Amino acid sequence: MAGFDLITMYIVIGIFAYVAILYLTYRDLRIFRRTGYFSYRKGALKGIIASTFVLIGIFLIPTVNDILGLALIFVGLMINQKGTREEVFTNATAFERFIGKTDIVRTPEEIKADYLRQQEELEKEKKKKYKK
Repeated sequence: MAGFDLITMYIVIGIFAYVAILYLTYRDLRIFRRTGYFSYRKGALKGIIASTFVLIGIFLIPTVNDILGLALIFVGLMINQKGTREEVFTNATAFERFIGKTDIVRTPEEIKADYLRQQEELEKEKKKKYKK
């Protein structure tokens, strides 16, 4: 391929990784907004951090060191690994899963009650930890 050097290929790999992470982050945000499950919020926050690493890696490839840039891209992809999530897709098609449409839609009152319950559980865990 004429005019397609190694640095360009590394940048293209980084851009694909960046776009994939942003897509997954957007999808997690959409699912969190519809369901209120905090595991999806945590996934979206991890995606923002991971996309920062990937973007820095993309900028380092042509300027400083291509291997260092690829390493940062790899670190960003490792940060964005899937964590434990609640089941939100029951009857969704592949396309609906792709865009993040969920079968579960909770009201703001349900989300708030779940949030308060989770906060109480965290407080109990903290008290147990400090008693030891």
